[in-house]
Amino acid sequence: MNRPTRIIRFLLTACLAGTCAARALAQGATTVNETVKLEESAELRAFKERVQAANPDMEIVSVDARQSATLTPKPKIAKDPQVAIFVKNQTKTAGFDDLVDGVRDRLAAELAGAGLTVLDKAEIADGFNRFKITTEEERAGLINGVFTGGSTVRVAQMLGVDFVMVASIIGADRSVRTAGDQRVVTFTLRMTVKVTAAATGASVYGENWTRRLPAPAESAEGSDGNAYFSDLLDAWVQETGAALAAKAPTWKRAEAPAEQATFTVSTTVDELIQGLETGVRASNELLDEMRRLVGGVTVELDGAAIGSSPGTFTCAPGLHQLRISRAWMKDWQQTVNIRDGANFRVALELSDAGLQRFQSLEGFRALTAVAYAEAMARKGVKINFDTAAWRDVTIGKPVEKTVTTIVTEKP
Repeated sequence: MNRPTRIIRFLLTACLAGTCAARALAQGATTVNETVKLEESAELRAFKERVQAANPDMEIVSVDARQSATLTPKPKIAKDPQVAIFVKNQTKTAGFDDLVDGVRDRLAAELAGAGLTVLDKAEIADGFNRFKITTEEERAGLINGVFTGGSTVRVAQMLGVDFVMVASIIGADRSVRTAGDQRVVTFTLRMTVKVTAAATGASVYGENWTRRLPAPAESAEGSDGNAYFSDLLDAWVQETGAALAAKAPTWKRAEAPAEQATFTVSTTVDELIQGLETGVRASNELLDEMRRLVGGVTVELDGAAIGSSPGTFTCAPGLHQLRISRAWMKDWQQTVNIRDGANFRVALELSDAGLQRFQSLEGFRALTAVAYAEAMARKGVKINFDTAAWRDVTIGKPVEKTVTTIVTEKP
């Protein structure tokens, strides 16, 4: 008579906190379960031995164990809004171009305690470099556009800031008048400042500022006046910094978009490969593999490779640096504004090395056809290419045949 059989199961729960106390799940919480393998758990094997020793007349059929971890979202730490400051001298006053950097630095220091994070010059330069804006002419054009409003949103997206602040020195004059029997030199400084929201391009703050500083003629005449203008700039920085600090909490910055933009990339090389597929009997999976293998076009977004062309990709909407590359072809690189549904068709051209190797696009096409046939041959697929419409299927020699047949048989 067979001994009675009893199944003994064990449930091992290991919570993140190290206890097994039951508790209600908070909103947004999730539980992750994982089965513990007997051969990988010394604790489970020891448990099995204890149970078997306590029940010598019975047989353990199975031992089940599970680890359970409960996760809740981390609290979001609010970051201070980021702002990029640009200062421009629009006067003809001698020496004022040299004051611009100092004005920007003093304004940044004034805003340091106002709940704003100010990008320094190196961070601004890095932002431009990421988008390949490296020449002085390109940067000057973008920054001038910030002051006219034409490129504010684009620059903000490049730099990853919430707000763009532009300050202009629009007037720096001196006048002489007589008060009683004393001659007085009056220095007048006119400034403007504007803050623009990065997401919308809408102004959230603006101010015109004019101040005058009188000085005795005997001390002011004969000097370049920059010391007096510097005092006025200090006054503007302090007053403007205080006003910005008071207004900044009311500025609404755009939340990071939760949605993702889906976009597609294709190239003229992909179209060539698709033309070779005519009449090829193969699965869609194999055709896709050949497009990537023989096409060999790499897609990069913001400096990171994200796949091959043709392909469909996702990213946060907005400005990005898109780069398309392939051996023997010139790299294609542009700053693009990606929106959901965008389609980028890129015409690739032979590089200098590619021209030396293939002599022409038709030469490239012919050798690509051979490479495609060889790749398919390794998969055991038979291919026939009709080249009647091709202008040239050889390199450096006239075409003698209008139909090229490349036949491969399965081994």
